[in-house]
Amino acid sequence: MKRLLLSVVVLLLLVAGGYWLWAGHKAAAPPLAAANQDARPLTGAEQAAFLPLVCAGASAGTDGYAHDCASLTGYPSSDYGGAGLGLGMTLTSVILGHISDATADEAYVSYQGSFESHADNFGGGILFRADGKGGWVLEKWVPGGAMDGCLALDPQGRSRMLCLRGASGQGETDTVLGIATPGAAAFDRILVASDLRDTMDPNANCALRKSASQDVLLGIDSIARAGAGYAAAIEYVPASIATAACASKSFASAAVSKTTLIMNWDGSAMHITPALNVAPGS
Repeated sequence: MKRLLLSVVVLLLLVAGGYWLWAGHKAAAPPLAAANQDARPLTGAEQAAFLPLVCAGASAGTDGYAHDCASLTGYPSSDYGGAGLGLGMTLTSVILGHISDATADEAYVSYQGSFESHADNFGGGILFRADGKGGWVLEKWVPGGAMDGCLALDPQGRSRMLCLRGASGQGETDTVLGIATPGAAAFDRILVASDLRDTMDPNANCALRKSASQDVLLGIDSIARAGAGYAAAIEYVPASIATAACASKSFASAAVSKTTLIMNWDGSAMHITPALNVAPGS
């Protein structure tokens, strides 16, 4: 009886040991590739991980920047963009996912920098690759390639993002909604809005209209997720109001309406509800 009991105990130990080895092997397997993510603010740990890879000799920032750098590691030009205003930098957001190809484990960090020009909207992006040891390696700088606020379109495959970009100057404010890939120059436009009411010709939007049935899209204010799709808040002048205002050359005082567009991505094209008939932006 004792011998039988001992045999049972040994058998149970062998089974438990085999399960432990199997479970340990399973836990040690590499994780599946992470899904592409929306741009979001960096955590403190991410700031601490990425900043030293690009900002040598970092110190407390001045002139509104989070950090001042003694030099910029790996920056693509020796004059650091040529702005001549020091090396102030703020890391503003991070996108995690498959950026350079469909299987890469990467991070794309957007920044604002005193060394960048107005033409590059005073910022850009930096691509990092996971080193397989829990850290990151600098891949490249992308001056002008900031992607703050962008939303991921596809969870897998190479990252494509829905992005809202804007610029203003000499009284003109332009906003553009489009699709971009972090680090790539291409930007496929979906909607273009121009507000020319504060320019030297307050009625300039009227010249952009091709017919009396066209609304005037003045601005795209924000984008956000909405269920399985996306939402864009817009400001516009309805066609009938625009026609009357243009005829009386009083477009600058025309009543402005606001609404939210719902957008659904089918993997290759964006479908917008309600359908729009807007004048092209400038």
